[in-house]
This record gives sequence, C-alpha cells and structure tokens, in this order.
Amino acid sequence: MAAARFPLLVLCLLPIIVCSVVDAELTHLHFYFHEVDAGTPNATVVNVASLHRNSSTFGDVNVLDNALREGPDPASRLIGRAHGLAVHASLDETGGLTAINFVFSDYGAYSGSTLATQGHFITTGPSERSIVGGTGKLRFARGYMTSKLLSSTDTAIVVVFDMYFTLDH
Repeated sequence: MAAARFPLLVLCLLPIIVCSVVDAELTHLHFYFHEVDAGTPNATVVNVASLHRNSSTFGDVNVLDNALREGPDPASRLIGRAHGLAVHASLDETGGLTAINFVFSDYGAYSGSTLATQGHFITTGPSERSIVGGTGKLRFARGYMTSKLLSSTDTAIVVVFDMYFTLDH
C-alpha cells in the first residue's frame, strides 16, 4: 500500500518542481571592466607572486581592484569594482584561473550587492566563467559570464562582460 502511494506523491509534486525550474527568470547584466597595469599611476592590478625563473608568467599571481563602468570610455559612470585574483595556471601561457567578486555600488536595484565568479580565462579570445553565488539582491545567483577584450594599450585594458544568471530563492 505504501509503495503505491509513493508514485502518486511523485506525480503530485512533479508539476511543482517543473514550474519552479521553468519560472526561473534569466537576468542579464552588461558592463565594462577597466584595468590599469601595475607600475602606472592609479594601478588597479598588482603582481604579488612570481617565480621569475625565465620569461614565463606561469605561476604568477595578480590581485586586482578594477573599475566596473557603464561603458567602454574610462569617463563613463562607475557602477562598481571587481575585486579578485588571477593565477597564471597554464603552462602554454594562454590563460589561467580567476576568482572575482563583482561589487556593485551604483547599479540600480543591484547597488550594494555582489556576484562571485570563478573559472578559466583565455588570453586568445572570449572567455566563459561560472557565477557561483552572490549577496544582497543577487543572493543565490547561479549562471555564467562571458568576457572579451575590447581594447588594450601599454598601460590599460578594457574588457566587456555579459553575465547571465538565475536567482534561486
């Protein structure tokens, strides 16, 4: 008798489970990451560990506090900061690992909230990394982000970010 009730319970709960998954709304954020190289005034990235055994960057660790802006222009509205680290963890120097918290200070409903990300970045093209959590209005965020180098000079880079995530409350 109890065995017959179990499938009935599963059938009754299935629409609730499916609806909660289907109703999850995908949020998209789009902004620009502005990095100023170490050794320049107002640097936002610093190399904190390096083996310096040869010209390889393998093993280097960089810490960053980069501006997040509404547009690619360095004078565009500041919406937050990217706090994190990048580890050159690829022997062929084509990429590495990042762990970055995106801290939104002036981004509408998301002001005061953060998104936590991690994953592999590549230097030769667009990268995709995981969104593994968040705080404030972005609590329980799960999804992915894409990034692509937009411009580069001897002292600075601009990267465009697109974030896609759901909030599992």
